[in-house]
Formats: sequence, structure tokens, C-alpha cells
Amino acid sequence: MRLGKLLIIDDEKDIRDLMQEIFAEEGYKVETAANGEQARTQWRQFLPDIIFLDVWMPDIDGISLLKEIQQESSLPNTKVIMMSGHGTIETAIEATKLGAYDFLEKPLSLAKLTVTAERAMETSRLNQENRQLKQSFPEQFMPVGKSKSVIQLRETIERLSKFTMPVLIEGESGVGKHHIAQALHKTSSRKNSAYVEMSANDFNRLFDETDAQNSLQRLKEADFGTLVISQIEQLSPAGQTILFELIQNQKTHINAETIHLDIRLLALSKGLLEKSVAEGGFHNALYERLKVIPIQVPALRQHTEDIPELIEFFINHFVTHESLEYRHFSVPAQNVLRQYNWPGNLKELKNLVQRLLILGEGEVSDDEVKNYLHESPSTDRSAWEIDTSISLKEAKDRLEATYLSQLLRETGGNVSETAKRSGVERTNLYRKLKTLGIDPKNPF
Repeated sequence: MRLGKLLIIDDEKDIRDLMQEIFAEEGYKVETAANGEQARTQWRQFLPDIIFLDVWMPDIDGISLLKEIQQESSLPNTKVIMMSGHGTIETAIEATKLGAYDFLEKPLSLAKLTVTAERAMETSRLNQENRQLKQSFPEQFMPVGKSKSVIQLRETIERLSKFTMPVLIEGESGVGKHHIAQALHKTSSRKNSAYVEMSANDFNRLFDETDAQNSLQRLKEADFGTLVISQIEQLSPAGQTILFELIQNQKTHINAETIHLDIRLLALSKGLLEKSVAEGGFHNALYERLKVIPIQVPALRQHTEDIPELIEFFINHFVTHESLEYRHFSVPAQNVLRQYNWPGNLKELKNLVQRLLILGEGEVSDDEVKNYLHESPSTDRSAWEIDTSISLKEAKDRLEATYLSQLLRETGGNVSETAKRSGVERTNLYRKLKTLGIDPKNPF
């Protein structure tokens, strides 16, 4: 019985012949290549399930060849296993970041060769099944959980699906306000029309000479659909006037142009609107229209009984959409997570699940979870202690670093979203991150 197709790329003939003999006896169909040119021809004709790739080739290095393989549209499911007789940790890390399934050191262990191939084939099979499931079933968009607060949240969304009035969605950072907005859109009569998200700063740029056209174009895309504005409390007075006119009359005037738009507005806030109205920073008339149907999204610490179900939801998401390997969280590990305070809410939990799937294998233990929480800066209370032995500038830099690192963790390293939520221009944010020594891709 044929187990799969293997391509062995190595400039040493003895290794190629030995590996071909071993895998042929196991039931695999095997082809070989001695250099990069032969390898390209073979993988395009043979379409292997697994490629064993040597790091050092006579005409091209294996890392460069790995990059080519990852860009080949004809090899979406192919797993690449790197091999090297004098590999370094840096090379292994780089190969893994580029998508290599595994990294084996020479001299090769025959037992490990076959076991690694079997695991790679099983992973490929599971990924294909997950892609088929993804095509067969729509992605879950309603809030996940069986707690009373989440059940009430789902019921509210279903009730509001029959109407088109504005909705104010309030909650702490990371509780899933954008997710609730998407659920409201997908259950409404406008579900087949546009869903456009803008931050308050994006909306304010309607009056900026340099960026007005881009923001206006995005606003127009929401016609007959749903417009989501995050951090609504940061709208400028002019932006508030425009938004109120759109809600009231389905038309407004922007830069001497009359704009007709039929939109359903979903406004997202951290719960600061009432205070802003009291202080005169937000139009009372607009606030009255928004607060008719408010949705208060609970913090994760208020429904920790949903954590086991949320963990499974996030695991399935990453296995299906990012091809990560499935890991089961032990009951003690789940209990540790249920006792945690979750300052970053759902986004922090999602990031935790993703990181543990990437960095480990097998069942997730309570010790592994405790180590992660201990290492995470968000749980280090000393970060908020006041150190008067340093200058004010250094203290501000530390606070900014803590704040931006937390935002990056909550947004999964998305700099654009971090810029929107922090109110810092993206170019300035990049400069600030570089000054503070923060890597957006690894803000831990």
C-alpha cells in the first residue's frame, strides 16, 4: 500500500540511495534530486507529499530552495523536512519560521526518518480534512460559551437581527467587540452587503486634506451595508456631526460634496461615552441615538466557566486556518486558566492558545500554562510600580513600552490595528516601537 510521495534532495548520492531504499520498502513512492535545478523539475512533475531537503547544495542553499517551495502554488500541502550535517540552532529556527515541518541533523537516524515522515503525512492528512471542514461549515461568528451572560449576548444579537437602528457596543479592550459587530452584521438583513470597519481616527480624516479621499472611499463602500466605528468616543466634533446627519437623514455634506448613504451604524466604545458627554466632548443628540440599544460585552473574568469551550474554539481556529498541530489542554491546565484574572480578555486567551500550539507538542500541562503566565509581561505587576530613582522620561518610556506591548499582544502583532487603537499614526508607531526596542511580531 502506497503511503505517500517523497522527494529527497541531497547532493550526496549515498544518502539519496539509502533513503530511497528505506522509504520504498516502507511503501512510499520516492524520487530524488542532486541539486536545485533537478529539485525544481522533480517537485513540479512529481508533486510530492513530503520533501527531505539538505541545507547545503552545490548550486543553491536549502533555505533559499525552501522559500521557493513555499511559493509554489502546486504544493499547498507539501511538508518540507530540512536536513544538515552541520546545522546550527539559528538555521533550524529560520527554517521553521519559513514553514519547514521539521529539522533533522546528520548523521540521520533511520528510525527518526520514518517516524518524522509518518508524522508529516498524518499532519498533511489532518490539514486537508480541516480545509474540507472549513469549506463545508461556516465559521462560528456568534459568541462562544454556555454562561448566562454569553447566552444573553447571543439572544440580544438574534433579537437585534430584525432591526437596523444604531447599536452601541461597550466593553473593555480585548472582550470581542469587533466579533459582536460581525455577528450583528451576519445575522441581519444586510449580511450580503458590505461590512466596513473604521476607527474614529479614520473617520476624522474625512477632514484631512491628505487622507480625506481614502477615508471617504471607505465610507462610501458601506452604502446599504454595515459601518463599524471603533473608539467612537474619539470622534471629532465635525465627525460627530457628519455621523449624526447620516443616521438621521441618510445623507450629509463632506467637503462641499453631498453624500447619500444607507448605513447601519455599530459604534464600539470602552465605556467612556457617558463621561465624554458629561464633559462636553461628545454630542448628546448622537449619544441618545446610540444608547437606545446598548450591548455590554462582559469581561472574560466575569464568565471564566466558558474558558474550556473558548480554548477548544481557538484551537480549532488555529488548526483549521493556520495549520497548527492540535494540542489538548489538560483539566489542571484549564483550571489554572479559569483562576487567572485575564486583563487582556479574549484576545489574551487567543494569543496564549496560539503561542502554546506553536511552541509545544503533546498535551498542555498546568506547569506549561503557569510558565507562560509567569513570563508574560501582562501578569508582571511590578511593571506598574513607580520607580522614583529614574528620570521622568525613562518612566514614560517604560509605561509606553508596557502599553504598546500589551496592545500588540491583544491584536496579534497587527501594527495597523495597534495604531488605530492607540491613536498613534502608523509611521510614528513604527518609529516609537523601534526606539523602545519592541518587535511587533514578538511583543512578549
